[in-house]
Amino acid sequence: MKRIVTTIALLVAIAGSASAENRCSAPTISLNIEAPISPPARTWLEGQLRQAAHKVCAWWGPSFAGAFTIDVAEANGPSMALIPAWRGERGRVIFPASVVRRERAATVHEIVHVYAPNANRFLAEGLAVYAHEKLGGPIAYPNFGASLHTAAAPYAQADIAALDRLATPSRLELDRLAGREAYLVAGSFVRFLIERRGLDTFRRLYAGTPLVPGQRNAGAPARWQEVYGLNVDQLAQMWRNSLGRSL
Repeated sequence: MKRIVTTIALLVAIAGSASAENRCSAPTISLNIEAPISPPARTWLEGQLRQAAHKVCAWWGPSFAGAFTIDVAEANGPSMALIPAWRGERGRVIFPASVVRRERAATVHEIVHVYAPNANRFLAEGLAVYAHEKLGGPIAYPNFGASLHTAAAPYAQADIAALDRLATPSRLELDRLAGREAYLVAGSFVRFLIERRGLDTFRRLYAGTPLVPGQRNAGAPARWQEVYGLNVDQLAQMWRNSLGRSL
């Protein structure tokens, strides 16, 4: 009897997962190539974007049904999709040609910003960095394939409360914490929250700061206590304590 019950439960779980994936239709992707890249690099990018959209939709849910416009330009700036979303261009993703040529484009990261943009820059980037690691995106910024917890450990004393006050489109950085370091911290911290308390609980926190184009709203500090029963400083200390055990 126990084996039968277990089998039935497993079938229900598989059916539920399949149902979630079935709600994710094949994305419409338009590529605007404004810099010379090879045909293999273009094919690689298209394939990675389609995989990323499928993975993110199946994991996060079908929260975006529009078309993706992908711009590849000869630029020194970062890849981006969150800032275009804040400007009212949700679905637009920009990649520097250099990362496409090296097959180092953070495809999952940027697709997360389309499916799950947020007005809190720390949480938005943390979710994108974590999802890129969890869902198996290409080796890319900021951890380049290294474990997030390992890469973030040297910056564990970062002021999480200060990072949490940064509203999109502010840069994710502090006076003593450079951009890449802040991204590592954000990704590791969000990974800690989701692995310890679950994705549904994180969604409740995330929903408190929805992205509204042109508006800034990092959220009130009290929302952490309301969702997690602890303030952000207490959660930050728990994260720091956990890093040594996660390496």
